[in-house]
Amino acid sequence: MLLHRFKKAWWHKIYKRSCSVRKINMKKTEYIGSRIMNTEERQHLLNASKYGDDELPEFSKEVPTASKKHEKGGDTTVDYKWNKSDSPIIRIQRIVYRKGEKLDELYRVAARDGADSVCFVYGNTTYIIRKTAKEIAIALYSAYGKIKGAIESIVGYFQTFLGSEYIVSKIDEEAWAFDKRIAKGNINYVEADSLDTTSKGRLCELITEKISELHSTNLILGRFTLNNVLLTENDMKFTDLRKLRVSRKRSFVIEEFINMMQYLFAIGIASRDDIYYSIAYYTAENEDSSNDWHKEKKGTRTTEHAELVHAIEQEIYS
Repeated sequence: MLLHRFKKAWWHKIYKRSCSVRKINMKKTEYIGSRIMNTEERQHLLNASKYGDDELPEFSKEVPTASKKHEKGGDTTVDYKWNKSDSPIIRIQRIVYRKGEKLDELYRVAARDGADSVCFVYGNTTYIIRKTAKEIAIALYSAYGKIKGAIESIVGYFQTFLGSEYIVSKIDEEAWAFDKRIAKGNINYVEADSLDTTSKGRLCELITEKISELHSTNLILGRFTLNNVLLTENDMKFTDLRKLRVSRKRSFVIEEFINMMQYLFAIGIASRDDIYYSIAYYTAENEDSSNDWHKEKKGTRTTEHAELVHAIEQEIYS
């Protein structure tokens, strides 16, 4: 198990939090201009616990006045109608999700509309929503199937009553994150400083393996921090993909790798030995991109792997 040997060292610093869920059976209707059902039948809020400034307590009994559902290809779309209200809570106007995901009754989240990142539990499953632009949400949702090995499971996106756009990710197993904002449900918070040397080395290995996989598809994360890391028992995935984009040049992926290694070294996660291993692994997996970078920096391509590793190592410590 990936985290088995870590747990004793950091378990007392992991804070498990859970959310309560009230699950109801919402009938699918066309727009009819009347309430779907009464308050007692439809009282539904995803999270009753207090969580930071963005989360709201369970006080609202608002429900949509009508809903409309349709399916096309592998997607399901549900539109909701709401009465006008000054409520700051996230109320979903339209949600698009993958067919088979049980999100057709998700119409409200107990957080302030406009909150950047929110984690909640719905139907015994943990979800993360992140505010973004509509174009980015659609692009990430559409691209997920091509790159899903290295990234979190993106299952949908929605627009709120107030006009905010959110991408929806599903976390269907126990996980560990370095971002307190998403430490809820089956996501546990862990402090980077609590990791021992062995655990830090293994974390560096996992990040290297996953960024190598992502860069092999010519995609870059944007600005990487530990908040982009989501650990599970046996794996690691990148989370918060709002800056994910296609690299215009193959050598740009090497620049991102160098920046990641500099960051991990600066915060004390990666040692010099870890960085050397990471460069050796990464350049072997992304040989063409690495050679393109070498040609831009040094003026020539190289057939010597050791020379390539040395050049990138120098760049990291420069």
